[in-house]
This record gives sequence, structure tokens and C-alpha cells, in this order.
Amino acid sequence: MSKILHIGPRPREKGSYLLTLDDDRIVPVHEEVIVKYKLRSGMEVEDGSLQQWILEADTKMAYDQSLRYLQYRARTRKQLCDYLARRGFGKEAMEAAADKLEGYHFLDDADYAARYIRGKKSDKPMGRRRMAQELKARGISEEILQTAMEGYSEEEEQEQAIRLGETCAKRYRDLPAEEFRVKVGRTLKRRGFDWDTVRHVLRRLQEEEEGQDEN
Repeated sequence: MSKILHIGPRPREKGSYLLTLDDDRIVPVHEEVIVKYKLRSGMEVEDGSLQQWILEADTKMAYDQSLRYLQYRARTRKQLCDYLARRGFGKEAMEAAADKLEGYHFLDDADYAARYIRGKKSDKPMGRRRMAQELKARGISEEILQTAMEGYSEEEEQEQAIRLGETCAKRYRDLPAEEFRVKVGRTLKRRGFDWDTVRHVLRRLQEEEEGQDEN
């Protein structure tokens, strides 16, 4: 059993307070915890209660910081937890905050994956393999990934590769034929298109070039 000697604001942490105990411990808690449990100087508390208050305080602060982090753009659960870990939060607080955010749909890996795929198709052509790798690196599960990739068919991938190839063709059109093929092929490979797709695009570009020469 410990006794609270003093309750004071925590510097540079809005809404956070420090409990000074008679055994020289200093425990951070959120103001909502103070109100909820009616904490006051002179109050005696058990260690089990202290641990619960610490977790509640950490969860509340993790949640508040998560809202600010998500304010600017969508993130995956993994990205959020990685951020909170860098901020010094423990696993329990991170997971509790993430669960709460998912409950309010502020955090949604399925929606993130679907939006990511739509965005890449619109702005930056990319192969299905590369896209899947990038989503996995962001913590998207295999189950969610499989569902999301249904929104990017192999036919669409071919179209995206052709679009990128045509853009590269304009950029490298003055190069010798072999160097042109190497440059375009490397660009397509860097974007995650497989060799069959790359060869298809190069053949198409060659046919278009030959057709223009005949005209």
C-alpha cells in the first residue's frame, strides 16, 4: 500500500499528471484517471490499482497522440504501432489504442490497402508484385492483401505497364534501339512488373515504332 503525497501537472504533456508517492515513486496518470478514481493527496492506493491507472493513462495518451498522427494521412495498424513504440509506449497501451481507433474506423487496414491500390493505379503505375510487397511492408495481412488485390486484375496490370512504357518511350526515344530497350525494361522492372509483362510492352513499343516508320 502506498500513499499519494502530491498530484501535479506533467511538464510538456497536456492532460497528464504526476503522482508523487510516499515510497519515492513518481507515477504518470491522465487527468481522466484522476477524475474517474477521485485521486487526491493523502489517498492510500494498492499497487494493483497503480498499474491499472498507469495502463489507462498510457492508453489515453497513446490514443490522443494517434489521433494527431492520423490527422494528416491514413496509416496502417503496423505503422501506427511503430510510431507509438518510437514515442515510448508499451505494447498493451499501443494495442488498446489501436483497437479503439479501429472501433471508430479511424484505423482500417482494408480501406488503406484498397485506397493505396487505387492511388497507385491512378498516379504511379506499378506491378502487382511490387504493390503487394509494399503493402506487406506496411503491415497489411495476407487475408486483407488478397482481397485488396482483387481490385487490380492482371489485365489492368498489363494496361498500367503499357502506359508506363509509353511514357518511357517518349523520354528515351532518341536513344539507340538497344539502349532504349534496356532503359525502358529497367524502369518497368523497378516498378515491379515481371519479365513476361516487360517483354510484352517492349514488343508492343517496337511494333508501334515500326508502324510509324512504314507510315
